[in-house]
Amino acid sequence: MSDAIFSRVVFMCHAPIVVPSMGGSRAERCAATTEAMFKAAKELADTKPDRVIVLNPHLVHYPNAYTCISMPLSVHGNFKTFGRPDLQVEFYSEPDFYEYLTQNTVEHQFPIEILDAEELDHGAAVPLWFLQSAGFKGSVCVLGYPWRISLKDHTEFGRILRRTCDNYEGSTAIIASGDMSHRLQLGAPSGYHPRAHVFDDTFRAHVEAGELLETSQIPTDLRDLAAEDSSESMAIAAGAIGDNSGNVKLLSYEAPFGVGYLVAVLA
Repeated sequence: MSDAIFSRVVFMCHAPIVVPSMGGSRAERCAATTEAMFKAAKELADTKPDRVIVLNPHLVHYPNAYTCISMPLSVHGNFKTFGRPDLQVEFYSEPDFYEYLTQNTVEHQFPIEILDAEELDHGAAVPLWFLQSAGFKGSVCVLGYPWRISLKDHTEFGRILRRTCDNYEGSTAIIASGDMSHRLQLGAPSGYHPRAHVFDDTFRAHVEAGELLETSQIPTDLRDLAAEDSSESMAIAAGAIGDNSGNVKLLSYEAPFGVGYLVAVLA
């Protein structure tokens, strides 16, 4: 990866139950994912990037504009929605980088709306909890994406993101946050669909083979019935990585509660 712009790019799930003290009696059923999350976070933190960009599928979705969370003093959140306000994450905010990013992407017809926020949701807080545990001390930028543009356009946005970070001081890493199908068994969050596993099987096979761009070729109707929120983050990450996806490591995949959890080092 000597020619790569990003010090590390990882794909991490965002299910709060994989945070060790959140799982309770069910923690053992997702232990492989928890272990993989620690491993992915450590691999990223060990590269000592100056900042980490989190691609978060749970931010406000504008029709055609990306979003960037702005918190003036620190980027922070907790798990009070899930009964654990004592579990917190906090990182440096980097307003100058946010402004530089928005200026550069709009020049390529990818506008970014800066959103004031009081705290992070679990789409960012879960992977960031593991990153904090791994000792990361840099700044965090949380990005969301629009719902009207195609995965092909998300990939192009990733390429613009790559060029933007290449021209900014310091080193950058990326966390692509996403969960796979939410319909893998009876009682799953979005109900059960007998074909939902086909999305996970296909997506996982492409990642394992290092075919990150091919994940965007999964038919839209299959993505929709799977009720997944992983494709957009992966499409952006694939564009950001470019031709440096030859060292993909699938760390884990499991679906103990009807939602697919995939964790991988992408670059």
